[in-house]
Amino acid sequence: MSDAYTVFWPQDRWRRALGMHRPLEVMFGGPHVSEPSFRRAKVAAGDLLYPIGVHSRVLFVFGRMRVREIVDADRDRLEEFYERFRPWRFLAATCTNEVVLGEEGTMVHSGRAIPGEMLKTLTYLPRRGPRPIKHVSADGLLTSAISVQGTYRLAAASAVDLDAVLDRSSPLISTVPPPRPGSAGSGIGTLF
Repeated sequence: MSDAYTVFWPQDRWRRALGMHRPLEVMFGGPHVSEPSFRRAKVAAGDLLYPIGVHSRVLFVFGRMRVREIVDADRDRLEEFYERFRPWRFLAATCTNEVVLGEEGTMVHSGRAIPGEMLKTLTYLPRRGPRPIKHVSADGLLTSAISVQGTYRLAAASAVDLDAVLDRSSPLISTVPPPRPGSAGSGIGTLF
């Protein structure tokens, strides 16, 4: 049976991904918080990955991709993957050592906000047992993004909720603003 995971993308990554106009086909992992290891998170072939990000205290889901294979890659092998997936190279940080090859990827969407009531019930399944997302205000906004930064396994019902958000034909709230000309976006430090 496959599992589902969220994969946190800092603003600089998701803003660039919004302009791709192609289905998700690859992701990259490494040893750091800015690019966490998929293997360490126990992601396996057949699992679903949902890239997420934060803007103005709202959590967005940007798409979905099924894992076909996770490849451990040394520097030479990485160069081959970077060339093969050149448009997605921006997803790889400087310490990349895993390449997640995908299939059944969706397009990257800009306006798929997770409604506040849904955010309050979104649940992860770490080894210690179910954990709802922390730092959610009474009005359904994030007060801190720390509990979603990383790669985390979702409860089955939460994966169904994310699919429902992705499958809507119109955005749930206005779309995230496009990047400002000359702006590369921001990293983890300026999410709100």
